[in-house]
Amino acid sequence: MNKFFAKIMKSAFIFILYIFSHSSLANDQSLIELSTNKQWLKLLHYKPDHSSESYITSPEFFLSSAVVSSSLEELKATIAAFSLPINKNESTDSHARCRFPARLKLIQQQLNLNVYGELPTIDCAQYKIWRQQIKDDSVSLVFASGYMSNPASMYGHILLKFSDVDGNKSNELLDTSLNYGAIVPNKENPLLYVLKGILGGYNASFSDQQFFKHKHNYGNVELRDMWEYKLSLTPEDVALIVDHLWEILPTKFDYYFVDENCAYHFAKLIELVLDEPIISDNSLWVLPNSVATGLAQATYKSTPLLAKVNFIPSRETLLLNYYQQLTVEQQQVALSIIVNDFSFAIDKYQVLNDDEKKVIVESLFQYINVVKQKEKDYEFAKTGKRKLIKERLKFPVGTAIRFNENKAHAPPHLVSKPSKFSLGIAAIDQTKFYSTAGFRMTYFDDLSSSVGRSDFSNLEMVDVEVISDGNQTKILRLDLIDISSLYLPAMPWENKVAAAWSVRAGYEQLSNACIDCGIYFAEGNLGKSVRIGNNTLGFAMMGGKAFLGKENDVTIHAKLGLLTSITKNLKAKIELQRTSNIALSSHYASSVKLAISYEFSQDWDVRFTLENKETTFAALALNYYWGF
Repeated sequence: MNKFFAKIMKSAFIFILYIFSHSSLANDQSLIELSTNKQWLKLLHYKPDHSSESYITSPEFFLSSAVVSSSLEELKATIAAFSLPINKNESTDSHARCRFPARLKLIQQQLNLNVYGELPTIDCAQYKIWRQQIKDDSVSLVFASGYMSNPASMYGHILLKFSDVDGNKSNELLDTSLNYGAIVPNKENPLLYVLKGILGGYNASFSDQQFFKHKHNYGNVELRDMWEYKLSLTPEDVALIVDHLWEILPTKFDYYFVDENCAYHFAKLIELVLDEPIISDNSLWVLPNSVATGLAQATYKSTPLLAKVNFIPSRETLLLNYYQQLTVEQQQVALSIIVNDFSFAIDKYQVLNDDEKKVIVESLFQYINVVKQKEKDYEFAKTGKRKLIKERLKFPVGTAIRFNENKAHAPPHLVSKPSKFSLGIAAIDQTKFYSTAGFRMTYFDDLSSSVGRSDFSNLEMVDVEVISDGNQTKILRLDLIDISSLYLPAMPWENKVAAAWSVRAGYEQLSNACIDCGIYFAEGNLGKSVRIGNNTLGFAMMGGKAFLGKENDVTIHAKLGLLTSITKNLKAKIELQRTSNIALSSHYASSVKLAISYEFSQDWDVRFTLENKETTFAALALNYYWGF
């Protein structure tokens, strides 16, 4: 009851103070100017071209009593709240000056607050404790690679990280990092999760943790590589970002997987201290690599915003790197140790010097950690690690093997732009000629540049191509999703063939003989693949396909394929398929498809497609790649 009365009295006091000062505030041109200041609008997270609609949905973030608070009304209410005396029935931490340090800093830079009332002396204990924990000499955005096991993370993820000026690697795990994500109930239905994520059915919020927790989750558990983009901001601007994070940590946002996501809100957070945007306000979709590109191109006080990029390898990447550094003899000795249940009583091991033994043992530590995460064989990992620790204690302290830096892990800003427009021509049996046009929302296909992404993989959403003979225009195909990973190699020391899989769903023409025989479909495939040299992959898969439309059917099929990089810019893929149909067998039982891509610049390529599926379809298309 006392808390309720105190809240009523506080609101009444703000209202009275506001009424008494309203006359002078209303006529103060400096207030009007500040209310339209870009930085003030950014502190309120107002949407582009809106001076009263914010991305923040928490009512307590806004001090104005108005149902819809304009930037001017919120500025007046903020100044009034700053002048409130301390309420003895409430913690001083609930005072506006403790809750909104970034607002206070900006307003004091622009206005003389003493004109509007004397500011009381306040000890913001909780803010001071939180603030002292943050080493804010520099700020970075950390990009985690895509994670196929979570639809919201297939395109990657972004974190914010603060560190000291020395960037001491031994202490960086204790750095403060910020995450942004949807607030999802435990054991949420996956389909419901995807739908609500796309349609804005979740709240979202920022959260702060020490960086080691994120590194453990992304790098050690999910086995995702990360890249740290260090920004060249002044200490004053870094401090402003930190203060603003204190303001928004308790607040809620609406979450939209496509645009209002972690990439968008972290970009807007950095834009608080920039004159120009990192990403366009008109972006229909926002991807982490688009933010990385924006950082690499942005300027700050007439100098590049991006200071440097540090690669943070996952445990799996460390394992592969260590394995490649071992000699063939060392690899064989390590395999013998694994096969013999981590027994080190092996002659070829015992004759090695201590340095070689340390290298093998430390490489096996990485192996055992990856086995634990990928195969969930916890007992094997526990037993093996105990024996490895016992063996390692025999040798002097010090690391025997380190990650060997190379150019194989290109940072996200070097990835090809995700969206695509295309124009082309097509022919059926060399007698019917058509024009084609296409659009892809995101992201890349297996003929795209391999820079900054997994080789032999495909991740496309909303890829549509239309075809016209001059009289009618039809949808040739529409891939709502087309995801594949044709090369999932076994771990080092495991004698297994690499796995391959693909999932695809959408709308397509049932046969090449027509452009008005469209049908809906969903397809899935599993198989194996083998690498032939460095640039070629052979694969074989079996799968099923369900059709829905003019005719309903379920089919099974087998595929054989070859994907190769002939040169750096020239790629080709050939795929043979044999299908066993139930009701659709009259259309085609087998097909062969050849696709060739030549990339003549970073944003352009030309592609030739030849497919025999009942009849022969040939197409030539010019593709332009772009992003927001």
